Amino acid sequence: MGKTEIISAALDLVRAGRSFVFATVDGDGTPQVRWMGGAHLEEPLTIYMACGAGSRKMGQIASHAKSQLMFQAEDFSRVATLTGMSEVVTEAETKRRVFEGIAGASQYFSGPDDPNFGAIKFTCRRVEMLGMSEGMGVESADM
Repeated sequence: MGKTEIISAALDLVRAGRSFVFATVDGDGTPQVRWMGGAHLEEPLTIYMACGAGSRKMGQIASHAKSQLMFQAEDFSRVATLTGMSEVVTEAETKRRVFEGIAGASQYFSGPDDPNFGAIKFTCRRVEMLGMSEGMGVESADM
């Protein structure tokens, strides 16, 4: 599987809109993993996420930008692990795009100006695809 196919397969999983896993690093260097519910994609693989502005992940990102996202097929036959860098979004126009791009954001926040609304930008540097049903094993590509 070439780089283009690996990235395309990962994009298919991101676009599917299912819950996904987000991993950050805490102050002790310990991985912190949590489920996330929605993402806004700007291609090729820049992913924005909504979260509580005061959440632990926001502080972790401010201290340690390295992070990972994991997306999976509904039957877990394919898994994409994206490695990259995360940053806290503060720019109002970007926060508005993130809020509008994530369908469920309005269930938790009154709008992009809600002081409790936080946004995270993840920039992918490496993609790993695992395709169990295709017998492809693990294939990876740098961005």
